[in-house]
Amino acid sequence: MVFKDHMLKFGSKYPIGIDIGNRNIYAAQLKENRQGLVIRAFSHREFDGVGEGIFDAGDAVVPLLRDIVKHGGFRGKRVVVDFPSQYLLNFPVMLQVGKEETLEEAILRQSREYINFPIEEAIIDYPSLEQLPPGDGGKYRVNVIAVRREHMNQYLQMLERAGLSVEAVDFGMSSLIRLHSYPHKTIENPTILCNIGYSQSLLSVVTRDSIIVQRHVPWGLHILVRNLQTNLELSDDRNKAKLLLKKYGLYYEDCLECTADGMASAARSEGEGARTMYRAIYQIINPRIEELVHEFHKIIGYARSEQQNAAFEGIYIYGQGTLIHHLDRYLEKRLNSPTRLVNPLSKVTLADGTTLPDLAEGGPYALALGLAMRKVSWL
Repeated sequence: MVFKDHMLKFGSKYPIGIDIGNRNIYAAQLKENRQGLVIRAFSHREFDGVGEGIFDAGDAVVPLLRDIVKHGGFRGKRVVVDFPSQYLLNFPVMLQVGKEETLEEAILRQSREYINFPIEEAIIDYPSLEQLPPGDGGKYRVNVIAVRREHMNQYLQMLERAGLSVEAVDFGMSSLIRLHSYPHKTIENPTILCNIGYSQSLLSVVTRDSIIVQRHVPWGLHILVRNLQTNLELSDDRNKAKLLLKKYGLYYEDCLECTADGMASAARSEGEGARTMYRAIYQIINPRIEELVHEFHKIIGYARSEQQNAAFEGIYIYGQGTLIHHLDRYLEKRLNSPTRLVNPLSKVTLADGTTLPDLAEGGPYALALGLAMRKVSWL
C-alpha cells in the first residue's frame, strides 16, 4: 500500500522505518555511502502497554513519534510503517481464474469466503502470489491480507497527528523477508522465519516464490519476563528480568548432565552458585518456551502438507528472541533443524558517528530495519 505525492522531493532515498508495537516503538533510517547501505539513525521508545489496541494509545504514541523524528538523528519526516497485526486478516487461498475475470477479480471473489466484514469495507493486498505447475490446472496459491478501511484510516490519522508523511504501509511478513534477503541471500529451500515481539510473535515458512504459511501468535518476551518477576519476586523490575534472560536463559539445557568440570568456562568460573541460577531460570521459563515450540510444530506440519518431502533450510529467529540466551540451541534440539539467532546489525553496519550502547540490543530493530529497506523510488 503506497501513498504518492509527486510534487514533493526529498534528498534521501530511504524513508524512516517505524515499527509500532503494543509497548515499544522502534525506528530506523538507512543511507548509502562508500560502505554500501548503512544505518543513518535508529531510536527506541517505550510506553505503557495497551489492552484494547494501538488506537487507544494514540495520545501516548503521538508525542513519542514526534520526539523520535525530532531528536533521533533522522532526516525528513517521510516514513514507511507496518500495520498493527491485531487488525489484520491473513489467509492463504487456492484459486483458478475464470474465463471472464482478471486475477485480481478472482482473488476478490475467493477472499469473500474468509473476510468477516463487508468486502466493500476491506483493503486487500497479496504479498505472495505463486502460479502452480500446469498439471494443477493453472491454479494460483495466494497469500491474502485484508484490513478494514476504517482501521487503516484511523492509523494514518494517528501518524498524521505526529507530523509524519506516510509513504507506504507495509506488513511485518514483507519486512522480515526483505531484511532476511539482504544483501544477496536467496531463499532456496523452505525456510522458517520468526520475529519474536514483546507481546506476540510472527512465525512463517517461506520459499523463494511464496509464503507457504504465516501466523501471528500471542506469545512474546513479556510472558517470560512476567514469569521471572512473579517467581523471583522482582515486582515491576522488567529490566532485571530481561537481564536474567540474556545472561542465563536456556543455557542449563546443555548442562543437565554436566559436572562442574564439564560446564562451559563462563559458567564454571562463576561456581556452583551460577549453576544453581542457570537451573532456576531454566525451570521458570522452560514451560512457556515449550508453548512456542508447539506453535513451531503447527506451522511446520502445515508447511510439510503443502511442500511434501521438502528439506527445510533452517530456522532464523529475529526480534526480541535474540535476548533469550541459548534459544537457538534449544529450538535446534526440539525441532531438529539448524537454528540461528539473527542480530540485524550483523547485516547492516552503523554509519560513522551512529552508536548503540549494546550491539546485542539490535535484535528488536528487525522489523524497523526491514521497513527502512523499502526504498521509495520517488524520494
